[in-house]
Amino acid sequence: MRNRARAVLFTTAALLSAMLAWAWQNRPPAAESVQTAAATVQDIYNSVTFSGTVEAADATALCPQTNAVVAAVHTAVGETVEQGEVLCTLAPAADGGAAQAVQAAWESLQETQGQTVTADDDAVLRAPVSGTVLSLPEIGETVAAGLPCLRIADLGRLRVRAQAPELYAGSLESGQRANVTASAAGETVYGARLDRVSPVAVRAVSLTGQSGEATVEALLSLSGDTGGLRPGYSATVKVFTDFHPDAVVVPHEAVCQRGEQEYVFCVQDGIAVQCAVTTGYMLETVTEIVDGVSAGAAVILSPPDTLTDGTPVEVTA
Repeated sequence: MRNRARAVLFTTAALLSAMLAWAWQNRPPAAESVQTAAATVQDIYNSVTFSGTVEAADATALCPQTNAVVAAVHTAVGETVEQGEVLCTLAPAADGGAAQAVQAAWESLQETQGQTVTADDDAVLRAPVSGTVLSLPEIGETVAAGLPCLRIADLGRLRVRAQAPELYAGSLESGQRANVTASAAGETVYGARLDRVSPVAVRAVSLTGQSGEATVEALLSLSGDTGGLRPGYSATVKVFTDFHPDAVVVPHEAVCQRGEQEYVFCVQDGIAVQCAVTTGYMLETVTEIVDGVSAGAAVILSPPDTLTDGTPVEVTA
């Protein structure tokens, strides 16, 4: 009887030992301490920035009928004139003045944007339109037939003529929104719209024969109040080439890559859940999540390489 009781005790002890060993081997892993942040929502703008020059959108250049010498000037640059008002009185050009006239007119032509008209009188130059005088010949200057010698513009409508590096050409298209700033106008930001992008690129060549960077010309119309801007001001143009409203973003350190796939670990009911994600733009401190994580999710920051899907976690401050 005693031997039987002893056998039962030994058997029970063996079973308890086996159960304890199994429980030890299959105990849940210790919770991993992690730090988290919430996936948030923000609007994302992608943009490109380049330089340009402010100019009048409606400018008219005037050409004399014949080669002539300016005998008198009756206005000044910056003055407002009415259509038909006499601006300059002309005298016949002496022989040999043609070369000087062509040179002066050519320099003026480089600045001419907008329409060009020819004077209807060979003795005077009258304002072809009402507006502000942007450029004028000087007394004694020779002007050439058919080439611009003065410009008048409506300063109520300004635009920006910009040169975008060829790298940005594929991102630019008509209708895109832009911001314009000018150092001469302080910190004011002006709204603008991209109206036209040249279909060809131009590469400047220096006098030494060295070619510079190829650029693509872009025209932008300014909207709203343009007070503080003047034709000729240097401008900085920021064109918004892409817009993602209500984009989901997470801190950079929440995204990890294992193999060729990017992941974010989320915390759900105290467990780490591995979520495959598709990322978009990388901003200054956050990464856009195009697919895989919703706004509000608690994402683990700097997940260790040992962290796996289903690992218990404890969120620390």
